[in-house]
Amino acid sequence: MSSADYRVMKQVLLPHLQVALNLYLLNYRLALQPQLNVSWCQKKDCGFTYVWAIALQLSAVQKLPAIQIAMRLIDFINTKAIADDIRQKLATENTGLTLIATRIVSPGLIYLELTDCAIAAWLQYSINNPPTIEKYCLQKDNNFSPPFILQYTHARCYSVLQLAVREEIIPPTLTLISFLDSQQQLLCRHAAEQALIKHLMISFDNLYCPSPNLKPHWEKIAVDLCQAWQKFYTYCRIWGEVKRDNLHLAQARLGLTLLTQRLLAVLLNDKLGIYAPTEL
Repeated sequence: MSSADYRVMKQVLLPHLQVALNLYLLNYRLALQPQLNVSWCQKKDCGFTYVWAIALQLSAVQKLPAIQIAMRLIDFINTKAIADDIRQKLATENTGLTLIATRIVSPGLIYLELTDCAIAAWLQYSINNPPTIEKYCLQKDNNFSPPFILQYTHARCYSVLQLAVREEIIPPTLTLISFLDSQQQLLCRHAAEQALIKHLMISFDNLYCPSPNLKPHWEKIAVDLCQAWQKFYTYCRIWGEVKRDNLHLAQARLGLTLLTQRLLAVLLNDKLGIYAPTEL
């Protein structure tokens, strides 16, 4: 899928936040055009949460406490419309389930928290719609020595997936994975799994919906993703008793490995100009 057509969660959120901001500005007769952007919450206990700091910007103009502005602004955020948009654009069948929640955090930040169902919808969408490599690097460049972990992790992910196909855990063309259990909670609940999912979402955001006036450091993004997958693969087993006793969990973990391999292929080829090997 081309970059113009690819959907990330940030792309779904921003138009709705723009509507909320426009309504707020109109309601208070403010002739402003503040820059619209959200960032990922980096606190360990905040899960999959975007942070909207617009109230801090408006506070300086309105001479009001940011938390007071946030309390007024949050009323204009239509979470039902956001959830409907997530369902439509990510083609999920999670109808009637909560996909996003909002809350205010001091000193006036608006948190937009994605639920397990929303995360699962994005993961399944990304499995079904692999990103497109625009320019393949077909040969090794002997004049450039990238960090070893980049090419190693890509090759390792590829070999893990090939082994899973040979052992018939997944089909050669993987299109459907259940990322939720019977209670509609993510199967992947280990800290290393959650960290990898977050790295995937952040990296896809940087690729397809970058923040304005902020140039991504692609090598660092790729290295961080590789380190997250290495930690995930160390602590989250796929083979042995997991494969035997919890096949759905093994398949979900292979789905995360597939997303990592595909994303690394794009980062290596398109952003770093590095050959992406399938073996070393």
